Amino acid sequence: MRGPGLALLLAGALAACAGQAPRPRDPEVCLKIFDDYDAAQWLYPQQYQLDDWGLSILQPEVGRPVRLMRTNGCLTVPSDLDGLPELAQRLQPYRIENSGAATKPKAISVGIVTDWGDDSRAKQFFRSLGYRARSIGEPALGRRILIGPFVTQGAVDQALAVAREAGFIAPHVAKHTRF
Repeated sequence: MRGPGLALLLAGALAACAGQAPRPRDPEVCLKIFDDYDAAQWLYPQQYQLDDWGLSILQPEVGRPVRLMRTNGCLTVPSDLDGLPELAQRLQPYRIENSGAATKPKAISVGIVTDWGDDSRAKQFFRSLGYRARSIGEPALGRRILIGPFVTQGAVDQALAVAREAGFIAPHVAKHTRF
């Protein structure tokens, strides 16, 4: 009797979850969260602290945007990058447009990937277009993909548009990262 009842309960729970629409990913919300995260990292370079039991935990000021990134869908997951090979082919021959006003060198944070394979795929994609690409580890999140440096506003705008088209939710100019 317990087996069929448990199966019905599980089926009901799955049906209820399936009926809920996924939370929309809002680029503006994600940009604000990334801005808060970058500011917290800048203010608290020692991102971890020891709790009363000697365990290492994220500083609360850093942990809050980390949680918000996860709950608001601001991280780049593998399915977001499924179209990279086709996009790379479609964009060829690609040329970086160094146009518009000159700027001091800037790096673009295209996003944070949650998988080592995505880290490699994303860097390979941007390098195939002629960009310098690297990644850095982000505690409790994954790997942040950075491209650049860019010295004109036209090149910045073009790279941001390509990153969005590639599947990154909130690419932005990195405030505290230099190439």
